[in-house]
Amino acid sequence: MKNNFSAKALVLNPIVVILYIIFCSILLNFFEYGGTARRVPTLIVITGSLLVWFLVCLFFRKRIRKRALDQSDSFRKMSAYWFWFAVVSLIGMTVYTGFQTYQISQWWGTPLHRKIREWQTETTIDLEETDIISQGLDGLLAEIDAEIDLPEKLYAYSTVELEFNRNGDIESLYMPVVGENEEGLFESFLITSTSNTNQLTVLRNEPQDTYDTDEDWLLSPLVDTVDQLPISELIKEWPEEEIFGIYYAGYRTWGYNTEGIYYVEDNGPVALETANDEIIGYTVSLFVPGRTNDTTPMRFIDRSLSGPAESQARETEREVSLGYQLDDRQQEVYFLTEELGYRLTVTDAATGSRWYGLDRTADGGMTWETVNPDPFDGRSGESSGIVFFDEALGFFILSMRSQFEAILFRTDDAGEVVSAVEFPDPDVSMNDSEEDVSSPIPQLPYEENGSLFVRLYPNPTSEYMHDTYYLYQSDDAGTTWNFVEVIEGSED
Repeated sequence: MKNNFSAKALVLNPIVVILYIIFCSILLNFFEYGGTARRVPTLIVITGSLLVWFLVCLFFRKRIRKRALDQSDSFRKMSAYWFWFAVVSLIGMTVYTGFQTYQISQWWGTPLHRKIREWQTETTIDLEETDIISQGLDGLLAEIDAEIDLPEKLYAYSTVELEFNRNGDIESLYMPVVGENEEGLFESFLITSTSNTNQLTVLRNEPQDTYDTDEDWLLSPLVDTVDQLPISELIKEWPEEEIFGIYYAGYRTWGYNTEGIYYVEDNGPVALETANDEIIGYTVSLFVPGRTNDTTPMRFIDRSLSGPAESQARETEREVSLGYQLDDRQQEVYFLTEELGYRLTVTDAATGSRWYGLDRTADGGMTWETVNPDPFDGRSGESSGIVFFDEALGFFILSMRSQFEAILFRTDDAGEVVSAVEFPDPDVSMNDSEEDVSSPIPQLPYEENGSLFVRLYPNPTSEYMHDTYYLYQSDDAGTTWNFVEVIEGSED
């Protein structure tokens, strides 16, 4: 044979091909599911091993070639077959990996898709002034506007959350805003803090022709109110604390509960002692993060800022829909009747997490009273479900910040006492080969033939999340639960 493939086959030996296939498989899993701490070290080890092997082959290439010349003709023939098989396998795996990488990059929510969007839309802003007390939000937005040209009129499309220390330095910021630019297109921005206290990141989404803006969520009342508040004096009320928070959810109603309510007057904030009319308005809360149970937040309402007429009309002419719904503040509500309903109200917030209270209404949502100020026993997260089967029996779901863990809670006394539901381990394994193991995700119970049933989905990163689940049954109104079976979905 004119060509001696023995040396080439040695370089691309079976171990090299297997390692490359394993490398590509782990890389695709990393792109789709993430897992830096678990997968990146393995990728580094494989890459390093292959690199060392190729360097060794390069260094000893003359010796390898010389030894290859001493091989028999049959061995050389087998080497040629293997070499071309290895080349085709490597090329095929590379093409497959490239195609799958492209597919994963298009799938919404995958780590690779999020990272690509960050590269395309993320802007880092170096702040000249980080003291939120001295410059206020107006100064902060002016610095941001100088970098990315914000629309003149801004709305928040979710809650605005800011934490700062006693010196006024920003510890964390979550500010989602949207507005109409000069071209008549609507642009949305997510402004967040980084680990560097002198920097912010801004994620800019693609402009849209239309956007359903809500006057309830105007950002200017937040900016104007914060700029009027003597924050350095107000936080002296909490001398033992070092971190403070500002929370804004737009135009809100507080019923007739005056606790923590202040009206912003020309000579400063004035505590509201009694309320003859329902308390309503754009509200800015100043609080101690994680301490709202024992440290009442200060809630500031500037009465000079008129609210949207449609919001005031909603408070007096409210149409009640039965069952689960979201209110104007995107808080979860469940109405049993046109008069009786329950609501999970955000009482405190930090970036990505919420603390909740449980409220009850007996007049169709015109007024609310707090039944339990801390139904989840100090836990924070995102509420992701509420249901009541009668005036006393209800269930709630709190999702953790990772979104890969959730807890089902139960009450049988209308919310005065709420406790986490415990499920026995299932008798079978969902998928022994699945790498990522986490607690099953519970759904809200449903009633059937006098019993309650709950679905628990397995690891949410797997392909089984949406069609295969553990089924549990309770015959004592949710006090205890028994595993029934695994409901398998299709594999198509």
